[in-house]
This record gives sequence, structure tokens and C-alpha cells, in this order.
Amino acid sequence: MSASDALAAHLGWRPFRHRPDCAKPVWEVDQQSDPDARRSRRGGPEHACPNEDCGHSSHYDRVTVRVLCRSCGTVHLISGEEHTSRTTTTASTGYGQPPKRVGGLWLYPGPPLLDLSWEKSGPGAYLCSLEKVERLTDKDIVGAIGEGRGARGGAIWSAGALPTFRPSVTGRPEPFPTWARGSGDTTFKTVAAAAKWVKAEVDAATATETTEDQSQ
Repeated sequence: MSASDALAAHLGWRPFRHRPDCAKPVWEVDQQSDPDARRSRRGGPEHACPNEDCGHSSHYDRVTVRVLCRSCGTVHLISGEEHTSRTTTTASTGYGQPPKRVGGLWLYPGPPLLDLSWEKSGPGAYLCSLEKVERLTDKDIVGAIGEGRGARGGAIWSAGALPTFRPSVTGRPEPFPTWARGSGDTTFKTVAAAAKWVKAEVDAATATETTEDQSQ
């Protein structure tokens, strides 16, 4: 069971911060593109492109994103070279969709299993939380549910519960989970059935911890 795409969609992102006294914390986001910006002689390292036929030399394609709050006056400017830009949806990125209550848990959607623009499929994974929160953190996540394919090509679901997170060894921004419980060869026909399995594992672990605390 892999929920790495869902974890990458929800974890490892840092929100922009307003001033503590901001009365109306709303960001206004704009972008500006300059396809022929000229590099200053003292504006950075000497241009050294490995492509011998490179034509831009001291010119480059620059994009600047401005994130501004009119209330507290905070402005974040993000700029870079050789950028890419595309417009997509929350259903495609897997972040920004509202969570849904299933099997006693709040399920936060990830991106589709297959990133195909013509496939109108739903999320390929869900992150599970006991509480509804505005933004998930690793401390909120108690399980994950991932989509797979059965012997006849139909959708099946597997699950993991009770994660322990540690920093990624590959340099990824989101932490890496180790699941204390996994459904293994047991698969589920529906997301609801998988969610109920996760909730049962969480409840069992909570009951065990309570018993151990009482015996001490």
C-alpha cells in the first residue's frame, strides 16, 4: 500500500505567515513573467550553459510570484529562472478538497492513481485523521488508504494504520512513514471498508495503551 502521493500533497508545505497583529489575514497572489530579462554583470554568477548552442547568454526567462496581504502589509516575493507553470485543479493535485467523514474517520483526499487528464477518477489515496483540521500535520495522521487493481482490473483498497514519521533519507520535503499495522494481503472493495479497518486498529491500540497505563 503506497500513499506517498497523498503525503506529498499534504505534508512538507510551509504556509506564508502574516504579522501577528493582522486583522484580516487574506493573501492576494499575482505572478509576473519577463521572457527576456537581462542578467546584470554584478547580479550573480557568470553564465555557463552546458549547451554550446545556447542562445540566451546574458538573458533569461524570469518569473516572479508576489504574495501580498493588504491588511498587515506583508509581501512575499518568489522569483526564479527556467520555471514551469500550469493551471490545474484540486482534484488533480490532491490538496484543497474538503475531507469527508467515513467509518469514524476524516479522510483527506490525495491525487488520482493515474495522472491522466481524460480519466475522471477520484482520489487514489486518502490520509486518515481522527479530527477535522484545516491543514494536516504528521501528528494528525492515524492511517492511510491506497487504491490498487484487482485480478480483473477493478479497484481495490489497502490500508495502513498507526504511522511513525521520520525525515526522508532521499531529501523529500515530506516525512517518511512506517506503519505499525498494515492490511497486507487483505484488501477492501470500498474506501469505507478500509476506513473501518483503520479505525478498528486505532481503537485497539488506544485500548491497549489505556490498559497498560491503568496497570502501572
